[in-house]
Amino acid sequence: MSRLRCIAIGSGKGGVGKTMISIGLACSLARMKFRTLLVDADLGLANVDLQMGLEPKFTIQDVIFGNTRIEDAVITSPDGPDVLAASSGMTEMADMGQARQQMLADDLITFARQYDFLIIDVGAGIGRNVTTFLTAAPEVGVVVANEPTSIMDAYSLIKVLRQNSSPPAISLIVNMVHSLDEGRLLSSRLNAITEKFLGFSARLAGVVTYDRTVGDAIRARTPVLTFAAGSAVTTCLNDIAREIAFGNPGRARMRNGEAFFKSLTEIGLRPGESEGGQ
Repeated sequence: MSRLRCIAIGSGKGGVGKTMISIGLACSLARMKFRTLLVDADLGLANVDLQMGLEPKFTIQDVIFGNTRIEDAVITSPDGPDVLAASSGMTEMADMGQARQQMLADDLITFARQYDFLIIDVGAGIGRNVTTFLTAAPEVGVVVANEPTSIMDAYSLIKVLRQNSSPPAISLIVNMVHSLDEGRLLSSRLNAITEKFLGFSARLAGVVTYDRTVGDAIRARTPVLTFAAGSAVTTCLNDIAREIAFGNPGRARMRNGEAFFKSLTEIGLRPGESEGGQ
C-alpha cells in the first residue's frame, strides 16, 4: 500500500467550504486518472453524498454495524471518485466506540489497497472524533476563510495537530477570498501567528477564490467541477489537486498509507481520551 496517499481535509470552523473542497479535489484527482476514494468522515453532519447528488444504499454506519461489506457500501460517482458516504445526524456514529472504530480501520486497510489517493472529509472543530482522523493522517489540509473566527480556529486546529508526537504534514487551503493575492496574504497572516506561538509555518497548498457558482452547484447537488467546468473556482481546485499530486510537500517525513491505518487504530482507539484539547 506504499503508493496510497491519505489526505485528511479539516477546518477549525464550520461553514468555510471544507466539504466542497474535499469533493473538488477528489474529482480533480480522479480526472487525472488517479484511483481516488473519498470518505465522508464527518460522522455527525455528513453531507458529501448530498452535495454530489448521490443516493447511497449503504453508508459507513452499515459497514460498522455489520449490515454490509465495505465494497458494497462504496459507490463510483459519475464525477470520477469512489465514495464512501456516512450517515448524517446519527449520534451512535458521532460517538463511535473502540470496537467499531477498530472494525472500520480493519476494513479500510484491506479495501484501500487498490487506490492512489484517499481523501477524507473530516468534521469541523477539534473534538476527539475529528482529531482521531486528523492526527493519524500523514497529510492534513486545513481549510481557512478570511474571517477572524476562521483564522483563530484554524490556528487552534494546527496547535492540536502539532502537539501530536508525530504530527502530520500540514498545508493550508484558503477558500472564499476575492483574489489569489488576498489568499496568499491570509496564509501569511496565519503563519505569522503559528510561527510566533508554535514555531511552525504551514505550506500553502493553494487558494480558492469566491465564486457564486459554488452555491448554485451545491443547490443543484452537483460537484462544482461538473456544474461549472470553466469557472474560476474549478481552475483553483484543479491547481490545488495538481500541487497535491505533483508538488513536493515534504514526503520524506510522511507515513505511507498503511501506517495511516495503524495510526488510526493506535491514536483513535485509546480509551479514556478526553474530548477536544488545546
